[in-house]
Amino acid sequence: MNTCIIRLFFIVSGLTAASLADTRAWAAAELPIDYAMSLYAEGNLLYQREKYEEAIACYRQILSLPYEAWEVHYNLGNAYYKTGAYSHAILAYERADRLKPGQADVQQNLALCRTKITDEREVLPSFFLQDFWRRTVRLMSPNAWAGCLLGFVAGLLFCIICYSLSHNYNLRRTTFYGAFILLAAAFIAFMACLSARKARFKPEAIIMVPQTEIKARPEATAETRYLLHEGNKVEILDEIASYCNIKMSDGNQGWIPAADIEKI
Repeated sequence: MNTCIIRLFFIVSGLTAASLADTRAWAAAELPIDYAMSLYAEGNLLYQREKYEEAIACYRQILSLPYEAWEVHYNLGNAYYKTGAYSHAILAYERADRLKPGQADVQQNLALCRTKITDEREVLPSFFLQDFWRRTVRLMSPNAWAGCLLGFVAGLLFCIICYSLSHNYNLRRTTFYGAFILLAAAFIAFMACLSARKARFKPEAIIMVPQTEIKARPEATAETRYLLHEGNKVEILDEIASYCNIKMSDGNQGWIPAADIEKI
């Protein structure tokens, strides 16, 4: 009996400590919001006055806080674009797109930025169903898809309960078919949530230097396969010491100095 009481005490103590830790973390995260909002307003004002470098400093200061929003990355990209720093602008737009997929303004500005880079590489063709699924997943963020999943599961449980407790034929028939529909919807939402999360954390980077050599091996003396210029997006396949194995949109691979890229 005493052992059970002691175990219960430790369980409750642990839960209380975790709750207090979460509260402190939440409070710490809430503290800089007012400051971040004031910096955001100041950055927007500086941008309107065409003081783009000062606006960039404000937006970057916001991103150094435990506070992140796609609007900050978007405005930062706009300010970088105005200064001609297209690789930095592309990086900012890509980060904004990951936080809030499907924003038309972000996509338009990103496409405009890409017209400014030197390299024009073809994209490997994909099956039309893959393109359709990719566009569908990008309609919402991972959290939004997770919310849909919870809603569908709740509806599914409601239908199951109604079907089990009701003796009305029409109601049982409706909830039976409704359960199958909600089950299918929940499965789609689950897969979309996984795909959106995978896309959100996909290891990609932007080349930040004017020109870099793509090597055959992760060595400075290795053969140079081709050259890439700033602003190109690459997928990171592997990292060894100071080199990253990257893959381009056209399927070409090679090794690039890690210092020449910045992860999205």
